[in-house]
Formats: sequence, C-alpha cells, structure tokens
Amino acid sequence: MKAVYIIQQGPPSVLTLGERPDPKVGPGEVKVRVRAAALNHLDVFTRAGDKGTKAEFKEPRILGCDIAGEVAEVGSGVSGFKAGERVVFDPGITCGSCEFCTQGRTNLCPRYTMIGTAADGGYAELAKAPQENVHRIPEWMGYPEAAAIPLVFITAWHMLKVRANLQPGEVCLVQAAGSGVGSAAIQIAKVLGARVITTASADDKLKKAKEWGADEVINYKTEDFAKRVMELTNGRGADVVFDHIGADIFEGNARCLAQEGRFVTCGVTTGHMVQLHLGRTFTRNLSYIGSRMGTKRDMHEFMRLVHQKRLRGVVAAVFPLKDAAKAHELMESRNFYGKIVLEVS
Repeated sequence: MKAVYIIQQGPPSVLTLGERPDPKVGPGEVKVRVRAAALNHLDVFTRAGDKGTKAEFKEPRILGCDIAGEVAEVGSGVSGFKAGERVVFDPGITCGSCEFCTQGRTNLCPRYTMIGTAADGGYAELAKAPQENVHRIPEWMGYPEAAAIPLVFITAWHMLKVRANLQPGEVCLVQAAGSGVGSAAIQIAKVLGARVITTASADDKLKKAKEWGADEVINYKTEDFAKRVMELTNGRGADVVFDHIGADIFEGNARCLAQEGRFVTCGVTTGHMVQLHLGRTFTRNLSYIGSRMGTKRDMHEFMRLVHQKRLRGVVAAVFPLKDAAKAHELMESRNFYGKIVLEVS
C-alpha cells in the first residue's frame, strides 16, 4: 500500500511517501480503506521528537490517529461490521482488562497507546483498529469531516462533560478557538447549555468562532483576555476555563475564574511549569483539573450528537496524501481554524 511514514524524527521533510506492507487483520480487528486522516499536534510532536516523544524507530512509522474510511476486512470474532460500511476510529488503544478498563475509565489504562504513535496510523491507504474502536458515521457526512472529529472531540467532551461537569447556564472560557480542540470545545459547551467566551489571535478566527457558536470573542493579541472576561461577566468570571496552552496564559486563566471555578487542561504547548496561588485557590474554592484524552463511553456519547448534526467536524484545509509535509507546515504555522486533513484515496 502507499503510505507516508517516517524513519527518523526531524522537520517536515522527513515525511516520506512510499510503499509499506498492508496491515494484517487479527482476531477482533477491523481493517479500513482510509479515505481521510486528520492531523493533530501529536503528529507534529511525534514527527519532530518534541514534547516527550523523542524516539528511535526500528521500523518506519506511519503517523495519523484520526482515521475515516470504509471497512475493507474484519477479523475473526468481529460482529456488527461488514465490508463497505463507513466508519471512523477512536484513536486510543487500551488493554481491556486492567482495573481502569474494567471500570470504564479506559483513558487511565496503564497500557494506553495511540494509533499513529505506538502503532501505524492513517497516513496510508489501509489501517486497522480493534472492533471496540470503530464507529459508524452518518451517510451525509464526508470523510474529511469525519476524520476531523475523533481526537479533539473525545478530548473536549471528557474535559467539559466529565471532568469539569459543565452545567447549563454556566460561563465557559475556551482558549484558542482556532485549534482543533478549541473549535470542538465551543460546540460541546454550547450543546451542554453554557455561555461561551473564546479567544484567538486573529479577527478572522474570531469571526469563525462566532459562526460555530461562541457568544463572545476576545482577541488576546490586542486585549487582556482575563480583564475582558471579567468585564463580560460583570466581575463574576468564568465557571469553567478550558485550556490546552499552558504556562504562558496560566496566570490570566486563574485570575478570571469565578467562585468555585474549574480550570481544566489537556495540554501544555507553551510550557508546563507554573506558579499556583494557593491563597486564591482556597478562598475562592477553585479546582484545577487535569484531563487525559477520553473514554470509550465518551466517544459513544458524543457520536450520538454527531449523527443528530448537533456536533460537526470543522475542516480548515484538505491536502492530498503526497503533500503531508505541506500539511505539517501549515499545522506548525497555526494559521488556520479547525482541522487539517489528508485525503488518502
């Protein structure tokens, strides 16, 4: 099969288009003919060896954890799927037998891995996953949109619905509206009944954020976002702050939390070391919450809303597979809103 892979880490130029063996489907596995694969920061980090992903590969590694396509083959023991069905993958692979998996807390599995990092992913004509990772997509949905959904929506759903327990009528500040996870969080927060304030570095991104449901928008390049959040809430602040940026904006996030506010984070692209004001934490009854990916149940829950057209994948740009390096360059530029997608075949 044709695939884009890496044999060493480095700049986008290390992405190589060539031939790789077709994946062999094992018991309980589903193989798909990949039609689209969306990019994530994880792809960029794994390619570059950044953010704790430094590694040497014994075999070429095919990136891409967000995969949409048609079922090509099913392994023994698979029921409920047949060739030709249109599906998308949950990117997280778990053991299924540890204490966390048996409790349904699959994102905490000690053997948790990701398609496209520890196992070959979607930058290829074929890919496979365990049956429990496979979800049908609606007939009206295109493959690029479907590929734009899994990782960012499972992450944002777990952060807002499960960890932060966002309630109807609460105020939710979503940082970085233009990112994949930010654009997903805006939609999820609105579905959960929140008032959404969001930030971005460019007015065109803020315009799109309004189109996707944000109630108020803030250009953090021209305004102090924390001060503006307090103004928009008449001095009350945000009940939930949704962040994946990290150190650079942590103090601002803390300043604009309401009484009993919850700060929830899934990433630290600008650094992980911060200073925590403990006095403010206990006097305002604040919560600082970490959130790692999401569970199998999470994906089942939000996929119901996808089928109802209440949540939609946000596609910023589509590249052919051969232009994966150009797609990575755009990803690193951050000059886009939503998800960048590779169209495979």
